[in-house]
Amino acid sequence: MTPTRPAAQGTAPSASQTDDGPAPAAERSFGFVIVDEFSMIALTAAVEPLRSANRIVGREAYRWRLISADGGPVTASSGLTVATDMGLESLAESLARPATIGNGAADDMGIDVLLVVTGLYSGAPNEARLHALLRRAARAGLVIGSLSAGAFVLARAGLLEGHRCTVHWEYQPAFEEAFPEVECSSGLYVIDGLRWTGSGGISSMDMMLHIIGVDHGPRVAREVGNNFQVDRIRNAAIEQRPGALERLETLPDPLQRVIALMRANIEAPLRMSEIAAHSTLNLRRMERLFQSHLGQSPAQFYRALRLERARELLMHTNLSALEAAMLTGFSSSSHFAMAYYRQHGIRPSETRRSVSGSGSGSGSGGAPAAPGPSAVSPAD
Repeated sequence: MTPTRPAAQGTAPSASQTDDGPAPAAERSFGFVIVDEFSMIALTAAVEPLRSANRIVGREAYRWRLISADGGPVTASSGLTVATDMGLESLAESLARPATIGNGAADDMGIDVLLVVTGLYSGAPNEARLHALLRRAARAGLVIGSLSAGAFVLARAGLLEGHRCTVHWEYQPAFEEAFPEVECSSGLYVIDGLRWTGSGGISSMDMMLHIIGVDHGPRVAREVGNNFQVDRIRNAAIEQRPGALERLETLPDPLQRVIALMRANIEAPLRMSEIAAHSTLNLRRMERLFQSHLGQSPAQFYRALRLERARELLMHTNLSALEAAMLTGFSSSSHFAMAYYRQHGIRPSETRRSVSGSGSGSGSGGAPAAPGPSAVSPAD
């Protein structure tokens, strides 16, 4: 999907003057709002392609600023500390001033695309202020977006109503539980009008390569990708691959359809006979496909998917173990606890305690365990 430029931006910001005459101005100017425990890889995978594109086109086609709550340094989930260019107050002042014709609303700060970058986001003392600024920026015609779990911030600010979005797969169950009215895609990124959301990790690079391709053509996008050893540019239609799933696109089409059906029916699991009927496979062939390509039965794989979803709910929501069990198709808490322990090696309550004490961020590690043939029993 082609990105839509902000209405206030026009074809490009107006050119500045140099001794040699008008200099080409930045075509897009990004502001990255980073919060404590943000995902470093989500940020750098977004910024580095912009830097590389500038070098390839031979001019400053892109600019970027890092923004924090107070303009001070921010610590990423990796423990690395990053200096920023401005605080929310400076951004607010720029939004309050009239925009120069041809530039974005925050022209003196050089921002017309504002992206919120988080990791494991659990709120912040300045959250109300951030929401207000994001809403003001949206009214001023800026593109508003997010990387990794930043979609939570946009949704809490009411900026995703009527828009599609995406979020890192690890947080999608929690996001859908918190914001059932928002359409959350499993895609790597979503460009929906003036809302750009990326799932984080290296998919930030895919999103930026898409934008560079729209702005400067596929050749420049490929050259930028080559600089980072990217063998192919993934488009928005490519779905994220949750931690337990094999590389789906390499599996036979009938098997992909069965897995998609399983993933779409976690809360109310289907019987194997129902899955076979919906997928036009007979039970025997479906069993052979799973054993041949995944090393386990369809029932084992299905239950492992449900238990992984339960783990994500326990890690990223305040739902009780019983509520997580019900949302993943287990009617008995004792049955759920036993299956969960066999799958993950710890009890549901221990998962909740370990997350509460770790403060770990997202997208860079801690992925749920992959389902294995000995992890679950074929029952249920």
